[in-house]
Amino acid sequence: MMKTNSLGLYLHIPFCERKCSYCDFLSFKCAQKQPLSEYAVALCEEIKILGETWPYRLVETVFIGGGTPSLLEGEDIKRIMSCIRENFNVAEDAEITIEGNPNSLDDRKLNAYLETGINRLSIGIQSFDNSVLSVLGRLHDKNQATSAYQKARRAGFRNINLDLMFAIPGQSLKKWIDSVKAAVFLKPEHISMYSLTLEEGTEMYDRIKSGQLTETTEILDREMYHQALELLKKEGYEHYEISNCALPGREGRHNMKYWSYEEYLGIGLGASSFIGGVRYRNVENMLDYLKCIKAHKAPIDAGSVENYTERDEMGIFIFTGLRKQSGISLERFRRTFGRDLFDVFDDSVLKRNKGLIVLEGDRLYLTEYGMDVSNRIMAEFV
Repeated sequence: MMKTNSLGLYLHIPFCERKCSYCDFLSFKCAQKQPLSEYAVALCEEIKILGETWPYRLVETVFIGGGTPSLLEGEDIKRIMSCIRENFNVAEDAEITIEGNPNSLDDRKLNAYLETGINRLSIGIQSFDNSVLSVLGRLHDKNQATSAYQKARRAGFRNINLDLMFAIPGQSLKKWIDSVKAAVFLKPEHISMYSLTLEEGTEMYDRIKSGQLTETTEILDREMYHQALELLKKEGYEHYEISNCALPGREGRHNMKYWSYEEYLGIGLGASSFIGGVRYRNVENMLDYLKCIKAHKAPIDAGSVENYTERDEMGIFIFTGLRKQSGISLERFRRTFGRDLFDVFDDSVLKRNKGLIVLEGDRLYLTEYGMDVSNRIMAEFV
């Protein structure tokens, strides 16, 4: 495996004001300040533990995700960021992102984020249509969404991502494109767009299975995706990853680590890590997590530790790399694993998927329509 000194940090904040109808992430309702602050203190203790283990790594990106990180007070975020800088070598030009929901972002918090060095904001808009937001179980409306963006600009944020969702029950093609146009009008540096994934155990899943809501057809899902891409490209956004578009030079650097086979440390409840050739995640039970922290012990779920075979890791390299519009470099594969890609995998995959996957010089990548069936193609390498 190719060695590098760089590192990304992901911090998980598992709290929400209310669980959205489609969400199966590790998160739960908690809007009281005290447990949120106590969790921030525990995160700092874990940061200290990890800083002792990986003291010489250069942190190039930090991503504070959730849940709803913007539920935490500005002082809690300041405490966390100060602890990161005290225990890790953070690059001067590090990309530091925090997620926030429109209804929990205010001027005070936004200013606190900037003061502590956070330089990128990701706002969970999901839609600029109130009826769609209601189906999703979001707490904000379209006016609050626009207002949150404007507050962030006034505060001084110069790198903002807006999250949008499509293929939502009851969402017409027009409603979706109108939301994309509303996002483009604001001119954020980055726009993420995710097709709704139905997860068993969620309120949305139950409502669809009971017939209360109608699932979006695959044909409409793909029409929404391609029309949005066409619109975004016309407005100067580059489609650099299956679900992400950005103005030139504004690609999300942290998530690129996941897709580029680079190392990252997960901090917080249930957070995943890939470092030192090993993949694992933290415990998902809060009491277990706090018990480990109190004992000054990394809260790793022992049952989650994966030492994959080299062939498995090769598959992961390809599976994640093909999410990028640029695809993967055959030379980087060779430098990482010491073997040529098509000495390991059958090149007949190119003939079977002509027009969907392309080998062009050193670059292996999916076409735009190849991305429609990306999981099927990627599975041939896993």
